[in-house]
Amino acid sequence: MSHSSFSIPTLARCCILALLLTGPLPGPTAAQQQEGVTGEAIYRYCESCHGDRGAGGESGKYPRIAGLPVGYIDKQLHDFKAQRRVNKPMIPIFKHHRFDETVIDKVSAHIAAMPPPQLALWPYEPSRDAIETYGSKQALAAAGAERYQADCASCHGDEGGGGSAPPLIDQYPAYLSKQIRDFGAGRRTHPAADQCGSLDAAQTEALLDHLVELGKD
Repeated sequence: MSHSSFSIPTLARCCILALLLTGPLPGPTAAQQQEGVTGEAIYRYCESCHGDRGAGGESGKYPRIAGLPVGYIDKQLHDFKAQRRVNKPMIPIFKHHRFDETVIDKVSAHIAAMPPPQLALWPYEPSRDAIETYGSKQALAAAGAERYQADCASCHGDEGGGGSAPPLIDQYPAYLSKQIRDFGAGRRTHPAADQCGSLDAAQTEALLDHLVELGKD
């Protein structure tokens, strides 16, 4: 759900979703109208960025969201709505008075129930600068594994499949790299953000290399 500026397709999605939430819906009352909207119908207005199967796109500009834990998706949508997590082109959608708890619950459940897609993440090649920092590709891989176990595994699981935090495998390295930078800059926060945001460029690439390798298994 990451965008840098408004575009015609983005504005069109905002308008279409507004029509979905305000236009004629089944039932005589606003509450009944809201109940008549399905998670599948709401998700159609996410497809142009996240794809019809929730696989994301543009090499990680838009993350894979299909199959993520429903509680995590729900929290991110509430954070977008409250602007605790800011994504400027999506503000009109989340500010809409009809984008309420019912809508968020329905689309979160729909996304979580979507089968996780297969992403074309391999091969992943760290930059030459990152490899030279560690001396070899093997040393970089070992550093990434050590960093993951020290700072990430207790929340995201030993194999990156999730735990008290969302899974990190089967996600675009470019997207994960941006989130690490955002944690470091304070644009995203959570209780362990100091660990997530304390990586330099080479450490980040080592960690991403390890996560991609974990996803192969």
